[in-house]
Amino acid sequence: MSASMLVALLFAAAFTGGLVERLIGRNLTGLWGQRAVPKSDHVIVVGLGQIGLRLCLLLRSCGYPVVAIEADEEDEHVGSARESGLPVIIGRGGDPSLLRRLSLDRAMALAAVTSDDLRNIRVALTVSALAPDLPLVLRVGSDANGGETESLEGLGAVRDVHRIGAAYLAAVILGSDATHIVVDGRRAHLRDGDGSLKASPYPVSA
Repeated sequence: MSASMLVALLFAAAFTGGLVERLIGRNLTGLWGQRAVPKSDHVIVVGLGQIGLRLCLLLRSCGYPVVAIEADEEDEHVGSARESGLPVIIGRGGDPSLLRRLSLDRAMALAAVTSDDLRNIRVALTVSALAPDLPLVLRVGSDANGGETESLEGLGAVRDVHRIGAAYLAAVILGSDATHIVVDGRRAHLRDGDGSLKASPYPVSA
């Protein structure tokens, strides 16, 4: 899976409506059956908030094995994860030992999509040190650090989901029939219901 494809799914997760047994042991225990933790060719999603949950579901619907990491066992989306049968780890996404136990070296990609920009950056730095060639997507824009995306681009595909969301909403408010916004690098395109693409007049990068 390319970083661009993962970015596209991240955007879809951010704009669609709307998944953990507590893992015993230090940080990780495999969940058998439907919720077994994948060992290779999987996507690791750090952050099981609203966007992380949707991203996990989208990845699974596309046929990609996925495992989520969430630091807060009491997060409201953990219950939804249990009901949906997704494998979830309670722990820190930036913990090198946890990432190794999740077979980071055999993963397809990693997405750091918590609501905390600095936490996402810490995860990205850890992943870059452990698996420098792994496709990596960072969610930024949740706080003051989000505007400085250019300086983070060496870590992976960095996108400001708030700016992208604003561009999409502006288009809809002003009469566009777009159902999606598609971002390729610094360029954004509005996609209509028939699948046609039009260049977005609204900036999505600083």
